[in-house]
Amino acid sequence: MSKKINKPHFISIVLPTLNMSADIIRCLDSIKKLDYPKKYVEIIVWDNGSTDGTQSDVSQAFSAMEKDEDWKGLDLIQSEENLGVYTSRDELFKSISSETEYVLSLDDDVFLPCDSLKILVKYLQDHSNAGIIGPRTVYDMNPNEIAHGAGFVNLWAGRYKDIDTGSLVECDYVIGCCMLIKREVITELKGFDRDYYTSHGEVDFCLKAKKKGYKTFYDPSVIVRHNVAKGGTKTLERIYYLYRNKLLVIRKNSSLLQKVITFPLYTVFWVPKMIIDSIRFHRGIKLDEWKVMLKAVRHAIIHRVGKVDL
Repeated sequence: MSKKINKPHFISIVLPTLNMSADIIRCLDSIKKLDYPKKYVEIIVWDNGSTDGTQSDVSQAFSAMEKDEDWKGLDLIQSEENLGVYTSRDELFKSISSETEYVLSLDDDVFLPCDSLKILVKYLQDHSNAGIIGPRTVYDMNPNEIAHGAGFVNLWAGRYKDIDTGSLVECDYVIGCCMLIKREVITELKGFDRDYYTSHGEVDFCLKAKKKGYKTFYDPSVIVRHNVAKGGTKTLERIYYLYRNKLLVIRKNSSLLQKVITFPLYTVFWVPKMIIDSIRFHRGIKLDEWKVMLKAVRHAIIHRVGKVDL
C-alpha cells in the first residue's frame, strides 16, 4: 500500500541528458506512471548537445504526455555543448518553477517505481531537519544486485563507503542518479559546485548541506533501477574524474588538520594502492592509466578543477 501525503507539493523533476535517447524515453515513461498528481509535477530536460535524436524523441514524448495528463510543465532546454553533469543540474535548478517545493534530481538512465516519489516526498515533508533523501539503486540488468546504498565519508582517512543498511538511515550522502532535495537546500547552497564537472558533486553537496544543518537520508524501501554496467566503465576520462574528485571532496570539506593528515596519507598509501588495483584489474602494467591517476591526484592538490582535456 502506498503512503499518503498530507497534500500535494509542487515537484520539479530535472534530467540532464546526452545521447541517451532510448534510456531517457524509458525514464520519462516511468515518470508518467508515478502515483502523484501530474498537475503538481514539472519535468525539465537539459540536453547537452545530443546527436542521436534525443531532442526530437523527448519533444515527441512530451507532446504525447501533454495530451494524456495535465502536467505542471514539460520543458526541453537545448545546449550546443556538453556542460557536464553539475553545471547542467545547476542550470536546471535555475529553470524550475517559483512554486517548486521539492526537486527530484535524476539521471536519464534511472527508472522509477510508481510509488517512489510519494514515499520520498512524505519523508522530507514529515521531517523538518531532513533536506535530502535517496533510494536504494539496483542494476537494471540484474535487479537483485544493489548498485548504490547509503554513502559514508571518513574525512580523516579519505575513505568512502557505500552500505546497504536494510532500513532507513541517516548518512553522509546518497548517489546523485536519484536524489530528492528540498528547494530551500538548493537555494542556501546555491546549487552544485561546478568544479566537479562529473562524479562526486553530490557527495560535496550533501556534506555542505550537513554543515548547514540539513540531514541526508537513505531509504532502501524505495528501489529504483539504474541502467549502468557493474563497476562502471573504465575509460581514462572516468578514472581521472573519479580519483581527482574523490580527493577534491576531501579538500573542500575537511578541516586544516584533516587535510594535513589526509593528503600525505593519499600520497603514501592510496596512490600505490590505486596502481596495484590497476595491475590486478588488467593483469599487467597499464602505464596510461597510472599517468591519469597521478595527474588526477596532482590536480586535486593544486586545485585544477572543472573540465580537463586529457
